Amino acid sequence: MQTTAVLERPVGRRPLSLSLNRWAWFVIGAGIFLRLFHYVDNRSLWNDELYLVTSFVKMSFMELATSQLYYEQKAPIGFLWLVKACVVLFGQKEMALRLIPLITGVASLLLFLPVTRYFLRPMGVLLAMGLMAFSPVLVYHSVEIKQYSTEMFASVLCLYLYIRYHDRFDAKSLLLWGVGGALILWFSYSAIFFLAGIAMAVSLHYLLKREWRAMFLSIIPFTFWLLSFGLSYYLFISRQADAEWLMEWFRLRGGFLPLDASFTDVLSWIFHSLYSFLDYPLNVLWSHYKIEALQSSLLRFIIKMAAPMFLFWGLGALLFYKENKTRFLVLFLPFALTLLAAMIDKYPFYDRLLVFLAPVPILMMAKGCQRITRYLPAKVGRWRYLLPAIMLLWPVFLSARQVIDTDMFAAGKKSYYREGIMYIKEHMQEGDVVLLYWNTEHLYQYYNEVYGLGINAVQLPDVRMSATDEYDYLNKLRKAYAPAIGKKRVWFVYDPWVSMQIGDFDSKITWYRKENVMCGRILHSDFTSIGKELDSFRRIDIEVRLYDLSGQETE
Repeated sequence: MQTTAVLERPVGRRPLSLSLNRWAWFVIGAGIFLRLFHYVDNRSLWNDELYLVTSFVKMSFMELATSQLYYEQKAPIGFLWLVKACVVLFGQKEMALRLIPLITGVASLLLFLPVTRYFLRPMGVLLAMGLMAFSPVLVYHSVEIKQYSTEMFASVLCLYLYIRYHDRFDAKSLLLWGVGGALILWFSYSAIFFLAGIAMAVSLHYLLKREWRAMFLSIIPFTFWLLSFGLSYYLFISRQADAEWLMEWFRLRGGFLPLDASFTDVLSWIFHSLYSFLDYPLNVLWSHYKIEALQSSLLRFIIKMAAPMFLFWGLGALLFYKENKTRFLVLFLPFALTLLAAMIDKYPFYDRLLVFLAPVPILMMAKGCQRITRYLPAKVGRWRYLLPAIMLLWPVFLSARQVIDTDMFAAGKKSYYREGIMYIKEHMQEGDVVLLYWNTEHLYQYYNEVYGLGINAVQLPDVRMSATDEYDYLNKLRKAYAPAIGKKRVWFVYDPWVSMQIGDFDSKITWYRKENVMCGRILHSDFTSIGKELDSFRRIDIEVRLYDLSGQETE
């Protein structure tokens, strides 16, 4: 009886793994809530979204497949058709457009759970799911009408297909793995990095083990992937080569390796690329305007908790390598191939274009933190959980803050275009004149048409390229808005931050970069000098101003 009593677990206790598993499902539920909350909040479309949305509104299914998208946008045909189907079924407004990113964002959370269980222990599973669920960047892209959420889902799906089929050689499994990977490539261009990495890792494993039958059978699904990518490349990708202006834009922002880089430059670029990755898309670096204002880069590095994040990431990679080299390569190669592509100017290692890679460092960081936490001495006690807290604190804090104050959502990509256009509609009077600066044309066209506002605005021409300086520029524009001079109510709409058109080079028209000239500010000053400002609606990405210009007639 005594022995039995010792072996029995007290009533109400649960195994640690079971408890952590339930917490993982709680985290998934919280992540789904965040995505649904911001989806229902239904913020305005922002600049980049509107560039892509224009194609969904104006183009048919066939045109999406055979013609260049508006504003030189690029996206896989599978994603384009899915979103277009939502537009046909549910209309052209924001929530219909964002439905596919929402679905794939939620699906990524659900499918990532079995992936984490394959690669990690329960503590690591909870950490990885927490990073995936609470990262504000990943939440944001789940409710953004761009392809990035779908691409991350494709990455998770590639890993899921690997853990399900990589060691199964029956005809059905080989066919499902091959067809599944082949189909993914029509919904995500970036999936090729994962599929290529998986194919290389699996082939190398069987080659070194001299398991020839397994290697040759694995070539069957890999062939499906290669043929599918070749066909997709021939039909779509080859017609969407990056323009020279876009290559320059990414290079100036560190997306590509600098030209004529030395070995030291290469190492520095890799370090800064990885450091930036911790901030975007992972959002694990502690950040605040007071931290960013510090003069010492070393002090910023320390306070932002970059050191422990790199420690978790590096240790996790090392542990994967020591425990199972094939699994390590399955995770490492997609990341390495993306870095290599950036070094040879084939794919920018930059910002939102790296969302699809997020599952890799998430798994590695969770692995490293899991191991350190597990092997801390018993006398540390509950202090051991300070390490997981370091990983999750900032994402959880930011996500909670963005629910409380939705104006903070998207960290600079929170747009107020819709509110600005609606302000004009609500306050317009008969005889009002509405002037649009060149950087608001796409937002006006979308909201005026889709919401049926009936605003008859005058589009001012973009004459920056033909002007020699700001004075010549203003004189050319004065001819365009001359009919508005003398009117009692003239609205002027401009984006105070968008200084480039699609196709512009950063290095050109330097005179336009002056603070009092760019983005419509020069016209605001001109209208103020001519007449009187009566009203305004001002937000971070749109300014709507109403002037009385009746005090001076045209010459």
